[in-house]
Amino acid sequence: MVTIKVGPLADSGDLYPFIPLIEGIIKPEGFNLEFEVITTVQDTNEKVLKKEIDVAVPSAAMYPYIQDDYYILGNAIASAIDGITGMPVISLTPLSIEDLKKSRIIVHGHNTTAYTLYKLLIGKYNKLVIVKKVLDEIKALGKEGDVLVAVHEIKMMYALEKLGIKVNRVTSMWDLWKNLAGNVPMPLGTVVINKDLGKDIALKFKEVYEKSKKYAEKHIDEIIRKDAEIMREAHKENIDEEIVRKTIWADIQEYNVPLEDVKRGMEIFYNLTAERGILPKVKKIDII
Repeated sequence: MVTIKVGPLADSGDLYPFIPLIEGIIKPEGFNLEFEVITTVQDTNEKVLKKEIDVAVPSAAMYPYIQDDYYILGNAIASAIDGITGMPVISLTPLSIEDLKKSRIIVHGHNTTAYTLYKLLIGKYNKLVIVKKVLDEIKALGKEGDVLVAVHEIKMMYALEKLGIKVNRVTSMWDLWKNLAGNVPMPLGTVVINKDLGKDIALKFKEVYEKSKKYAEKHIDEIIRKDAEIMREAHKENIDEEIVRKTIWADIQEYNVPLEDVKRGMEIFYNLTAERGILPKVKKIDII
């Protein structure tokens, strides 16, 4: 029997659809699942690039590099449709967009959507600071970096509030994206599956993933407790369940945008980044 290596990302919003599968509440038929929770998005991006994992949650910006090796699950694409999940750029002191071009910017990694959108929508900066772990960004802001592209902004803002740290919102990737692309969804992340498994197995996994996602959304309190437990273990941090709840509710919106709208946003994103030499050209967005 085929074994699929699944690498859920240890971020609440991306993790929740996998929890019923991890817990054995939803069981696949015709294949086995082997789980490895991956701590950061940059680690995820590196693992799919090396094909070390069959199913994972890489950045949307990673897809051009893995397009020959992975399908995108059509029911598992995260897109921003408003400012709530639109990656605000925050600083400790008031700054203008022009100031950003002379600042030290903090992002999760070179292949992340946040960094790619920054290059597309703003372009210049003084120094790039890579901080892989979400909650470590707070420690770096104002010390290693002047501004932070807050991918997990609900988690970030909640943590900053708990610490009594006030920040300035300079702009957001969504605000700048909307000016450039209109109101089409802004790509964030994807769930991908290894093409080596074959399309039939990939489609069967898509079905069981959808069942797991729907179960999670209907039994949210049960899922939140397990989500927080996995997050605490992965990050070695005391993750507040309220943060998990707020993050999941925001990400449920991201993962439930109509597919036709999502595809339009991805087409614009990949065309613009290829035209400007930021990402390789995408031959076909291979969504199943």
